[in-house]
Amino acid sequence: MMVERSDLKTISFEGPTTIYEVSARRETLRAALAEGKNLRIDLGDSGKWDLAGLQLLISCVKTADRHGLTVRLARVPRVCAEIAERSGLSAWLDAVADGTNDLAQCHAASSIGARTHVTP
Repeated sequence: MMVERSDLKTISFEGPTTIYEVSARRETLRAALAEGKNLRIDLGDSGKWDLAGLQLLISCVKTADRHGLTVRLARVPRVCAEIAERSGLSAWLDAVADGTNDLAQCHAASSIGARTHVTP
């Protein structure tokens, strides 16, 4: 049974989070932070991602921090973790993930891919 905490707001992203959706998502995140509660963003049902989506998450976390709030990311999809890794942001993503993520497997798969890559 899941108990909703009064000091925590959970929102879910569904569908893609790309440059085309970030404006609408930004407004959703702003409204959630305006409530003055810590925020949990469930990304498990999100679809396609690009760097703009990851930048939006970074901005949200920084904005929350400036207001004394925390943001945790739940169920981070592999594609989002891969974008973070390619951008040098894996450590950041690990720090804001809430433990319901499969990031370790993604990092391991990327490391294996890097070791087995053959350069012509």
